[in-house]
Amino acid sequence: MKNSFVEKIYTKKSIERIKKKNRLLGIKYNYDINSLMTSHLFISIFIFIIISILSRNIIISIIITLIYFCFMEYLFFDFRLRKRAHLLEKEAFFYFQILCLTLESGSNLKGAIEITCNNLDNTLSNEFKKCIEDVNLGKSLNETLEDLSLRIPSDVVNNIILNLLESNIYGNNMISSLNNQLLYLNDKLLLEAKAKINKMPVKISIVSVLIFVPLIMLIILGPIIITLINNS
Repeated sequence: MKNSFVEKIYTKKSIERIKKKNRLLGIKYNYDINSLMTSHLFISIFIFIIISILSRNIIISIIITLIYFCFMEYLFFDFRLRKRAHLLEKEAFFYFQILCLTLESGSNLKGAIEITCNNLDNTLSNEFKKCIEDVNLGKSLNETLEDLSLRIPSDVVNNIILNLLESNIYGNNMISSLNNQLLYLNDKLLLEAKAKINKMPVKISIVSVLIFVPLIMLIILGPIIITLINNS
């Protein structure tokens, strides 16, 4: 995007931020950053013009445009990345368990990844399949693992990948390190599950209030309302 329209309008920091978020969406999505940011800018300008015409108030137009501008980035990237991180963490526990068992059987890391990917079909498995494809095209396994870490929005999953990378480079005990990471991931998933269970009574109470209180009020006030209508 050298000397592009986007570079003239946006700061380098903003462009790099969007590039990073785009990578974190994974191999399934590969948006053209130039087109994406240009369209986002022109839609914001269009909204500003429409609101200015309708409201005839420049301050309101600026506020609404800024809200849209920030909200769309959150909706398009941040919200999706949060969901993706949660999904990858749920898939990671089973994926890395199988990888660990495959390593224990005597396979090297590349072979273990290939076997695991052949037996699993999910988002995390597809990301590792991309690593194997890149290795077959001439990249080293360490390079592909580094690239993979740039596509993973979860810090927990990233730590496991980076530990695998370090173990592969320095010859550390890969299985022991992986088992420790799996214990941590298991504890994290259990804590999240407990937190959801603890929130359930509150959610049920809110739903109960919204549903049953109006019904109770209707039962109590119904006869009075009917009497008033008949008397009138």
